[in-house]
Amino acid sequence: MADSTDKLLRDYFSGRLKLMQEINPQCKQDVADIEFCLSVIKPEHKQAITKYYSDKFITWDEVCNEAGKSNSSLRTWRNDFKQLLQVIMQHGDEFIKLRHEALQA
Repeated sequence: MADSTDKLLRDYFSGRLKLMQEINPQCKQDVADIEFCLSVIKPEHKQAITKYYSDKFITWDEVCNEAGKSNSSLRTWRNDFKQLLQVIMQHGDEFIKLRHEALQA
């Protein structure tokens, strides 16, 4: 079942979120958070996640067949990505502050 993170990712990959950032400043931060998370995962994982969320008619089974990976592996990649994104969205400012403090020391 889709959750709010799935909807956010569908909006991002469809381009809708980038359009929405013109009216809603929070969307700008969401775009930045998603792009950051995509930049720190393995390219293979990024490709599978992009494939799934950019086409609303594709299934995980089709993505699995294309990637040559098991369904459970790809679901794990997706769940790990969604968890990372949720942590960054909730605590990103704290991570930036901690990183800044660590660099000062």
